[in-house]
This record gives sequence, structure tokens and C-alpha cells, in this order.
Amino acid sequence: MGMRRLALCSAESTNLFGLDREQLASFLEPFGVPSFHARQVYRWLYARRSFEPECWTDLPQPLRVAIAGAAVVDPGRVESRVEAGDDTVKYRVLLPRGDAVECVSMVQSSRSTLCLSSQVGCALACDFCLTGTMGLLRQLTPGEIAAQVALIAREGGLAGRPFNLVFMGMGEPLHNYDAVLAAIRLLADPDGFAVPPRRITLSTAGLAPAIERLGREPLRPRLAVSLNATTDELRDRLMPINRKYPLARLLAACDRFGAGTGERVTFEYVLLDGVNDTEQDVRRLGPLVRGRAAKLNLIPFNPVPGRLPYRSPSRERVLRIRDRLLATRVPVSIRWSRGAEVRAACGQLALLDPAAAPGTGRRAE
Repeated sequence: MGMRRLALCSAESTNLFGLDREQLASFLEPFGVPSFHARQVYRWLYARRSFEPECWTDLPQPLRVAIAGAAVVDPGRVESRVEAGDDTVKYRVLLPRGDAVECVSMVQSSRSTLCLSSQVGCALACDFCLTGTMGLLRQLTPGEIAAQVALIAREGGLAGRPFNLVFMGMGEPLHNYDAVLAAIRLLADPDGFAVPPRRITLSTAGLAPAIERLGREPLRPRLAVSLNATTDELRDRLMPINRKYPLARLLAACDRFGAGTGERVTFEYVLLDGVNDTEQDVRRLGPLVRGRAAKLNLIPFNPVPGRLPYRSPSRERVLRIRDRLLATRVPVSIRWSRGAEVRAACGQLALLDPAAAPGTGRRAE
């Protein structure tokens, strides 16, 4: 291993965070070092979440110096955090390129769940989602997705503790398919973040061909599908993606996913007062779920006064809808809001000033 080769340095530094094993091996190849060093770097980045090459003590010291001179390890940083009273924390993560996303940590009993973003903004413009009002600003890279986990785990003291991951933050994950799946491989890898795939859930607005493609992946997350209407007419209005992939096409894709994987799909249904929670809607909803390899999650809408025109049904109404569905043998549960006081709840992430949130959350820079 000659010092001349170790002194190689690219004109523009590579960001190692987010690279997979093969990409790391390609980066190290010009240095003429044994291939096993790529595996060591991979573990430092993702299993140990160490971002300073000089600390990678099982690498030769000259190689650590060369890596530090030729590359950076930049997962971004937590720019701000806002805490709600229910142990929910909303993080604004500043990305290496200078823009930002929001992600959320939720603690319920002894279970921690991290809600991740896959895009800056979102192109799908669902009518009840604040993120959709941003439009799509750009796709995230695999490293920018995985970095949210590394940064929140460090900030939240989750090192060594199990946690769940849900792709339910900013963006449509299946609209950024390749990057999201690459990030999931890093996150699920036993030599990486070591999050079991059964602890990872991806939520989609209904990109039917991508759902079918996901079902053919050898390593895949659990699937949740945002349904939110029982007729094409209403779903066209609430979720414009339905005009391209209407309910029949979407449900067929979900059936193929279930048949090919043997896994249940979770249908998510955001309840909008007087819009999709009528008696007729409840009667139609049962047959859409019953008999499928699926379960149903009812989600009372999280209001954003002055920005979105919808309201949540009363708690009593939500419970009645659940009980009606249970009585017709529909497997159903309710996902009650968490973090709404600091706009950290489902559909509320949009990079707004945390100080403008309607609740009394505590902000810490």
C-alpha cells in the first residue's frame, strides 16, 4: 500500500454517507487497499454511525488520513426540534445541499417510531395534506433518507434500542422508488442499521404499478395504502392520483401484492367530517376491505386551521364508525393523532415556522 496512491484526492469530495458496499469499494479502489476495508467503512458509517474517518480505528492510519482528504462524511444535521406534550418530537433536518425536510419521533409506551421523509415536498397534491401544498421540490437520495434515522437516533438517545420506521413523512415514497429501496436496504442490513424489514412500513397514495413492483422485491417493507374514499368520484377530488390509478386498479395491485408476498396490506382511511364519513361511505368501506388480505386503519383528520378546509369527525363519531365496521367483520383499528399541537401529525409536515404551530410545544434549537 504505497503512500503515493493513498494521497490521491478527487477535485470534488465525495460524500460517503449513503454509499452502499459496492460504491464504497469503488471509492477505495484507487487507493490500492484490500477489499475488506470497504466492509469496515460500511460498518463505521451505518452500524456504528461514526462520521469522523480518523476514529475508524480498525483501518490503517494512513488510509484514514487519505479518506479524510478525499471525501466527506456528511449526513446533514438537526437544525431544530419541537416537542409536543405526548412525547412526539418534530425535527427539521438540514440536508448537505442546504435545503431541509421534516421527520418525527414518536414514543408510545416502550415503543419508538421514526417517521421519515422521502422527498422535499410532494407532487401528488392530495387535497387534505399540507405537504401537498408545497409541490415537489426534489427527490431525496438514499443517504439523505437513511441520515434521518442516524440523526434522530443520536438526538433521541435511541442507540442500542429497537425502533420502528414508517415512510409517512414528506413525499410519496413510491414516486422516489429506487432511492427509497436503496435506503431500506441500508436500514435493514444486519451490518448496517439492522432494522428488521418487519419494523419498516411504507405508505403510498396508490401508485399501482410501483405497488406490484414492490411485491417482487426480495427485501421489502410492510405496505400501507392511503385509501380515503369509497368512490372514484370522491377519491378523484381528494387524491388526484386516483384519476390515473382508480380504485379498481389500485385494489387489484394490492391483491397482487398480497398474493405474491403472503403479507397483509394496511388500508389507511383519513376521516374527514361530512366528506368521507357518511353512512353510505361506511357501508361501502366494509366490502372494500373484507375478504382481502388486509386490515383497516382509521385516522381522524389532523386539522390545519387557515390552511386546509377540512375538519375531523367527533371522537364519538370515529368510535361509532369503528364499531360499525367491526360488527361486519372488518379488521379495523384507530390511529389517534400524535404531535398535532406542533404540526407533527400525519399530513402536517410542510417546513412551516414551528413558532406558528397552533399548540404549546417546546422549541429547542
